[in-house]
Amino acid sequence: MLASNAKDPLKSYDLVWLLHLVGDVHQPLHCATRVSSGGPDGDDGGNTVKLNCTGCPAKLHTFWDDVPGSAKTVKAALNPVISAAKKVPTPDPTLAAKTDEKVWIAESFNDAQTVAYQPPIMAGNGPFSLTTTYKGQAHTLAQRRVALAGARLANLLNSELK
Repeated sequence: MLASNAKDPLKSYDLVWLLHLVGDVHQPLHCATRVSSGGPDGDDGGNTVKLNCTGCPAKLHTFWDDVPGSAKTVKAALNPVISAAKKVPTPDPTLAAKTDEKVWIAESFNDAQTVAYQPPIMAGNGPFSLTTTYKGQAHTLAQRRVALAGARLANLLNSELK
């Protein structure tokens, strides 16, 4: 419990871990793996799917991790991050009010099926070249998921710290 006043030497990790996990379950490839006859053990959430396109990282999973903004962006300057945060859409209040993490994971799993694992991502491990359309759809979805993650995290913290 975050609100507990107990002296716990590991308490300092609770908030950081919560922030990380809430963010992760809103990223589609953290909640899915593509299983096929050629890859019966799955693709490790897109980590074995290779990309070969200008400005793309080497793996599909990394692309999805970086869509909202990469760690390089944060290290380079804080102003672009603040500017990007101001452009995040307001989340749907009905969706933001959902507190069941299983629902959050199911949403991300569905997004992986309907967006992340759609053409130009085909069967096999590539390499694939992402189109402008795919990148645009990924950006739109990532913005929506970041907004939901933020609202849900705020709701969770407000509830826990009463």
